[in-house]
Amino acid sequence: MPRVLGEAQHSLVVHDPVSGSEVTLYYRRPTSEERVAYQVSAFRLEGGQRRFCLGETRLQFGLEILTGVGPGDFLVAADAGDEPLDPERHPDWKERLREHAPDLVSYLAQQIFEGLRVVPREDQECST
Repeated sequence: MPRVLGEAQHSLVVHDPVSGSEVTLYYRRPTSEERVAYQVSAFRLEGGQRRFCLGETRLQFGLEILTGVGPGDFLVAADAGDEPLDPERHPDWKERLREHAPDLVSYLAQQIFEGLRVVPREDQECST
């Protein structure tokens, strides 16, 4: 499927190992400034020591580009029974995902900020 240039919202379908189902994460394309900030924030200097902060970086930037989730892909435990997580009804929906599904949000950031890879052409032979 070709990339649609200028599209405002994108989606990533992920297999959730906790529920065993597929969930859809909607996101916006990161800006060039966010891409640079992501790379820079993966390491920090603290007390003269270099600290690896990739996990924190993935979660932070994943939440920043996340714009929504598939309808019914996440349920919120409620007194009257489980109800679908809905950004319209749950203004703290990102905080809920930060707390209860950081693995999926971090995976989103990993794929979007780090996920580019080169696919060898069919006529190229692999050397071992």
